[in-house]
Amino acid sequence: MGLSASQARLLNLTARMHDIEYKAQNLEAQKLQMANESTQVYKEYENALNKQKVQLKHIGADGSATYEDASIQDLFDAGYQLKVINEDGDWVDCANAGAVTTATGIADLTNPETLRNMVEAGFIVFMKPMSDGSLEEVNIATDTNLQEVSDETELKKAEAKYEADMRKIDAKDKKFDTDLAAMEAERNAIKTEMETLKTVAKDNVDRTFKLFS
Repeated sequence: MGLSASQARLLNLTARMHDIEYKAQNLEAQKLQMANESTQVYKEYENALNKQKVQLKHIGADGSATYEDASIQDLFDAGYQLKVINEDGDWVDCANAGAVTTATGIADLTNPETLRNMVEAGFIVFMKPMSDGSLEEVNIATDTNLQEVSDETELKKAEAKYEADMRKIDAKDKKFDTDLAAMEAERNAIKTEMETLKTVAKDNVDRTFKLFS
């Protein structure tokens, strides 16, 4: 290969080397972004693990006790009264569902998720009727008529989504690793060829100087 051809080849290889390094940097940035995506996916799954639903105890005709998902309306039907935070951030006493809607603007009080969301946000306090007719503030941990349990339905959905999302992330990660390995192999091959061309060019120059020395 002549000197001019060697120089042209060297320039092409240099350009290709720069292109590979640029693409590799982009892939590394995408891998970093993917790590952030993985963290977000796990955070969503963790939130689902921590999500609880409120249940209210019911006594059957045979005297057996069962717990069922409770709504705000269910609590009023069971004789509870509530304190809620209104839209101005003030606590308001509510003796019925209509008072809750007026205070908060929430209309659907038969949905257990509404109660769960308000409990998680700390926007609701339970007031339980006592035998003397008074009301006493209670909480889920101390009131035997109430309990919090994991929402198994939502948990299964979250698990399925988490596993699907992680499979996608793992597949992308493997592809990035494969692409990066291929780029590194090509980079090493180019580097070797460039060093060879530089050596050949130097030898040609040295021989030329010897001829005219």
